[in-house]
Amino acid sequence: MKNQKSANKQASSKIVSIERSWNKYLDPEWRNGLDETVFMQLCRSGKASKPMLHTYVRQQFHYSRHFTRYLSALLANVVDESDRRELVENLFEEMGLGEFGAKPHSQIYRDMMKSMRVSSEDEPVFAATQNLVDTMLELCSSKNHLVGLGALCVAAEAIVPHMYSTIVKGFRAIGESEKNLEFYLIHIEGDDEHAKTMRRIMDREIARSPDALHDIHHGARLGIRARIRFFEEIAAHHQQDRSGGGKVRRLRAA
Repeated sequence: MKNQKSANKQASSKIVSIERSWNKYLDPEWRNGLDETVFMQLCRSGKASKPMLHTYVRQQFHYSRHFTRYLSALLANVVDESDRRELVENLFEEMGLGEFGAKPHSQIYRDMMKSMRVSSEDEPVFAATQNLVDTMLELCSSKNHLVGLGALCVAAEAIVPHMYSTIVKGFRAIGESEKNLEFYLIHIEGDDEHAKTMRRIMDREIARSPDALHDIHHGARLGIRARIRFFEEIAAHHQQDRSGGGKVRRLRAA
């Protein structure tokens, strides 16, 4: 356990770049769109406020508590038995039955919120948060499982190490304890393997039919677009509070 914690901390001590091998699936413009949101810029520069980060924690809770539903919806449309078996392993890890121990990831998140004294009831579910949930459920429920793979693999799992390591930098800048960042740290290390499991399926399908990439891109593009809106509303909520409702100004990239 000690070695695992040490590895987690080392893996997340800096912002993790998305490997170039993902460029076939993840258009650099989509990735840049995420990085250029005000929220991500503030985290990257260490200037995100504690209230803004706590809003993120609340809104992320409303999104992530449905994660097993997204994965289950995708599984329902995967015909190949061996593919389902591999994806079920991902589901088991989210439920706490994998290598990271017996505690479900959802419980780790709730414990983090309790330690931070953050309650999901302190703010309503934002419109962009609900849109992200609805978008992911719709895409993962597509009869064309390649659309769901694009959403869950590319627009969620593949970007998690980069996205969470950026957000962790924001938390560390406000002095958040490492213990309270456990949820993010295990995902920075673990979700890359989850993404690679799905990518093997996508690679095989593209080898069979190059047109499969179009369906994967469709799911990825819509999923990332919804996530960008999610980040934008979090920043807008706090920027408007400070400016009396004024327009959110984009920051220069750090």
